[in-house]
Amino acid sequence: MSEPSNAFTIRSRVTCPHCWHEFSPEESLWIATDHPNLFGDPRLGDQQTMRFLPSRFTYDGEAIDPEGQKTTRLACPACHLEIARPLYQIAPVFFSILGAPASGKSYFLASMSWQLRQIFPSRFSIAMTDTDPVANARLHEYEEQQFLNPDPNALVSIAKTQLDGDLYDRVNMGTHVVSYPRPFLFTLQPMASHPNHAKSNSVSKVMCLYDNAGEHFLPGSDSSTAPVTRHLALSRALFFLFDPTQDARFRRACEGKSEDPQMQNRAARLARESVTRQDTILLEAIQRVRRHAGLRDDQLDQRPLIIVVTKWDSWAQLMPGVSSSPPYRSAGNSSLNVLDGDRIQEVSDQVGKLLRKLTPEIVAAAEGFTKHLLFIPVSATGCAPEHDAQTGAFGMRPKSLNPYWVEVPMLYAISKWCTGLIGLANRVR
Repeated sequence: MSEPSNAFTIRSRVTCPHCWHEFSPEESLWIATDHPNLFGDPRLGDQQTMRFLPSRFTYDGEAIDPEGQKTTRLACPACHLEIARPLYQIAPVFFSILGAPASGKSYFLASMSWQLRQIFPSRFSIAMTDTDPVANARLHEYEEQQFLNPDPNALVSIAKTQLDGDLYDRVNMGTHVVSYPRPFLFTLQPMASHPNHAKSNSVSKVMCLYDNAGEHFLPGSDSSTAPVTRHLALSRALFFLFDPTQDARFRRACEGKSEDPQMQNRAARLARESVTRQDTILLEAIQRVRRHAGLRDDQLDQRPLIIVVTKWDSWAQLMPGVSSSPPYRSAGNSSLNVLDGDRIQEVSDQVGKLLRKLTPEIVAAAEGFTKHLLFIPVSATGCAPEHDAQTGAFGMRPKSLNPYWVEVPMLYAISKWCTGLIGLANRVR
């Protein structure tokens, strides 16, 4: 019997999503079972089971560990962290999400992933699944807190991304301990009704997303012991979250036009927290990309930079003619949708014009970096936060959430730079 045309084969090279080391599949280490005699790994410590190069295999190709048990889990030969099996079969695509502290990255990620889970299958006939449910556990927690909360009236908030903790893995590299960011991993595959279902082998992707604390983009924070932003050099597209509520010029422009407490009362709180200027964060990220990708300072990068302007609901009155309805079109007689590229570009032009007026340094930094620049407004919540009298923090009530355009930056990036999954409709210019 001939092999199905869409059957997956082992890739000749694998990229570790943790330390970004590239290697041949046969170099992979295997992870021993949790036998009491097999705990302890020189890279990961006594609480992790050993990683080993097997000498014995089962008939179906799985390794046998030193205690004679079958094991199916694989690890990177450099950092020893576990690598999900789909990465051995499906090409990865890396996306970096960056922004200043308190710019709303975690809210954006949670809302975006939730919206994509609904929109991919219903509008584009794409299955989006967790490549590694363990790696995505924190994102699941965010999604459940906001969109599956049993108490829709509860006032909830997402904790700030920390500089360490369960979103990072510490690895002993011999002379020093290195902290690596833990990626969120999703497998994207065309469903049976997708026109490229028969080409799953070539068009499917493992989407790798990184959520760094904003402090990791401060000048001087990138080091050999904390190379936590070096995924920037591998990323197919960069998403920079710009938060208008942190900018005094935006807040002044919104006086009398916005009732969002972040616009009205944020100046004093931002002063207490000594928030770094957002253009400084963007320029630092650009310099890191140039260093790690080997680009000259006068060389424009080919990868796209998408400026995601967050909290649209708080400043929408500055662009009263722009609708927040989804930018999708039907694809001919098909039930599938394509992205309305013309509308996205028109909105980008209007947002870019507004930013050039209010925050010209952000636009200048972006235009000095890339040939492919887009401005997309989003609202991860679709509503203003409420002040929690007990904690002093802002929170959201799940019943009030109504995100808009939060999935559009990622859909646009996939349609433009991951061919074969999502169609993009543009007029012939």
